[in-house]
Amino acid sequence: MSLHLEHLNPEQLAAVTLPDEHALILAGAGSGKTRVLTTRIAWLVKSGRVTPGGILAVTFTNKAAREMLTRVGAMLPVNTRGMWIGTFHGLCNRMLRAHHRDAGLPQAFQILDSQDQLAAIKRLLKTLGADEDRFPPRDVQYFINAQKEEGVRARDVAVTDESSRRFVELYAARLRRAMPARGRGGFFGAAASFL
Repeated sequence: MSLHLEHLNPEQLAAVTLPDEHALILAGAGSGKTRVLTTRIAWLVKSGRVTPGGILAVTFTNKAAREMLTRVGAMLPVNTRGMWIGTFHGLCNRMLRAHHRDAGLPQAFQILDSQDQLAAIKRLLKTLGADEDRFPPRDVQYFINAQKEEGVRARDVAVTDESSRRFVELYAARLRRAMPARGRGGFFGAAASFL
């Protein structure tokens, strides 16, 4: 399994064989970025500079992640499933699954997309008999997400009026309903520790 370094142009070869440190590679479309990254990964592993589990390669799309894994797998005699190559979302999900206890999540947590979040809020409002005109589901969703983005737990949200008090109650109620029974994460963050 050759790395075929001879097929790289001088700039690509220089990037692949950079010293053992973090590297930022800037290049335009069609310039061989994926080839350089995958060849560098294989070069680092084959030359004994790093173990396959010591690689973290993050990309934006599932397609690019699959392509990187395929190319690295063709260059190395290792199982690429153990390598940390993937999208931001995929790798974070994998880390949370591996360290769910540290994150205060149940082992079978689920990550909800925005549509699932909204459906869960609507079910909660109906269950609690909350007036959707007074507390529109999307407003409740935005409120909860805004608190999470600020790292504010339901019990710590500043209550300034009757409306904010009710939003906080909905936030806390949703967390209580979501986590213990269903193990949901993502939208509700490490919600088990919020209560």
